[in-house]
Amino acid sequence: MKTIDYWVYLAFSAFKLFLFSLYTDTPFSFGFFLISLSSALLLSSWTLLIDARKRRWILLSLLALHSTLLISDVWYYRYFGDLLSVQLIPSMTQMNDVGGGFMSLIRWTDFLFFADFLLFLLFIFALKKSQTVPAQKTNGKLAAVIATVGLLLFSAPLFMSIAKGERWLAGDATSNMREYYELGFWGYHGYDFGKGVVSIFRDPMPSEQDKALLLKAAADISTINKGEQPNIILVQLESLQTSVIGQEIGGEEVTPYLNTLKEEMLYFPSFHHQTHEGRTSDAEFAINSSLHPLRTGSVYTRFPDNTFAPLPEALRDSGYDTAAMHAYEASFWNRNTVYEHIGFSRFFSKKDYPETEKIGMAINDEDFFTTSIEHMEKLKEPYFSFMVALSSHIPYEIPEDKKQLALPGYENELVRNYYHTVHYVDGAVEVLVEELKQRDMWDDSIVIFYGDHDSGLTEAGREMANKLDANGVTEQFELARQVPLWIKPPELAQGETIETVGGQIDVAPTILELAGVDQGFMLGTSLLSDTERMVVFRDGSFRKGDVYFQPDLTTVPGTGECYSIESGEQIDGSACEPYIDEALDQLRISDTVIEDNALEYIQ
Repeated sequence: MKTIDYWVYLAFSAFKLFLFSLYTDTPFSFGFFLISLSSALLLSSWTLLIDARKRRWILLSLLALHSTLLISDVWYYRYFGDLLSVQLIPSMTQMNDVGGGFMSLIRWTDFLFFADFLLFLLFIFALKKSQTVPAQKTNGKLAAVIATVGLLLFSAPLFMSIAKGERWLAGDATSNMREYYELGFWGYHGYDFGKGVVSIFRDPMPSEQDKALLLKAAADISTINKGEQPNIILVQLESLQTSVIGQEIGGEEVTPYLNTLKEEMLYFPSFHHQTHEGRTSDAEFAINSSLHPLRTGSVYTRFPDNTFAPLPEALRDSGYDTAAMHAYEASFWNRNTVYEHIGFSRFFSKKDYPETEKIGMAINDEDFFTTSIEHMEKLKEPYFSFMVALSSHIPYEIPEDKKQLALPGYENELVRNYYHTVHYVDGAVEVLVEELKQRDMWDDSIVIFYGDHDSGLTEAGREMANKLDANGVTEQFELARQVPLWIKPPELAQGETIETVGGQIDVAPTILELAGVDQGFMLGTSLLSDTERMVVFRDGSFRKGDVYFQPDLTTVPGTGECYSIESGEQIDGSACEPYIDEALDQLRISDTVIEDNALEYIQ
């Protein structure tokens, strides 16, 4: 059979797609197989026009390319729950933000993706004695047939979707995974590449429908200006998830001091991070802008100069001295550009901190906090100080003498080090609070602590989830999405636990309400209001009250499963249905503001 090499290539390609779905625990339906096969046929049919001996080496190269992209997508998916995109290119220089933590994503079985390369190589050598077969007319006909079949298989479901009026690629895709399920592996990456090229030349302009959504959202915003203007201290704690608060391992509290803060601050146990691929930068952006992160990449690297109505700018315009503090390189995640653009008058970075003991990426949090207080004392009152701590950053590297927990029963070194670093940060926060109290900077200030995102170690079936019995849908959601939040308004007499459900986009409106400053265009609502807010996540999932909606990304927007947080059981979809479009609209409005620079249409 003169084209056996081609059919072997297709078989290997199809098997690798199944392997990808197996490794990522994503659906592999017959329809998805056909759409993925169709793009493989379209991309490879031309090789049948080439001399057989040369074709085999081309097919071998295509297998290697396919495997490289697949294994990269697997590793990326394990950390971000999404696929690689060309629009991530501006963020690639920042990927050491994850650092050695990527090693935790790699499993030896992943390299089975390259097994076909070796098998196909042996296959080539087995056929090397065969005669060179020049390209023949029959191969040309076969190539045309295969390309036609591929085109029909690829386009038929798309035309059917359009005929049904289904919205997939018409601006409502909340996740790259939705495009992946509709277009297949190669179809997704091809479409993504095309979007990346178009974005370079595209003139940002919101559609009339998007303008209407934007104007309606702006009309719903209410502002309160009391003119009180206390000092504000906002502290972002790296990778701090709610599960560690109150947790004991072997009789030892992981966060003994943070546990006690519930007695003198307002504590929000049902608070959620809304980050996506930008992780820490997404948290900063959501907190300071009250907008959602992008579905691909980070606002900090993709749209650093676009116009928002951010918290620092609102405070600065009201007379605040605004300062950001982060003891790492000023250019990392483009912070030196973004911080100035969103209203920070000063940025204290690595050069402004002493070269003391490092824990992880930068100087230890204790020295970072005490030096930051010294910087704060030089600010003009009222001031807004935004501190980004780093000691508990993945890959959770911490000196042996700082490991104070026994952690019996835990074997995964990365998980053990996570708990060690969180325990260390707990002590550093105690030092910060005591210093603020001693310097009379605590009582009359607004002080806020929050976790930026989860540890990245919460995957179902792994050690952390197993130990916390968090392998069900709602338990996994809470473990991966809940981060702690503490707020101390000025002169708070006693702490309180507030069960209201909220997310990171609600923090800026809360601060502005407490400070008595007017709010600009923000999608969140104050956590101190009586509003029952909906917390929306980048993939279209959301929580409202006791209800959690998990979208089905393999089909059109609006479909999915509805769960009760309290019982953990799936419930009738009617409990979620009234809010699905509202959640999608919220993401769409945020994207319009960011990507189309659309605030000029309502200002």
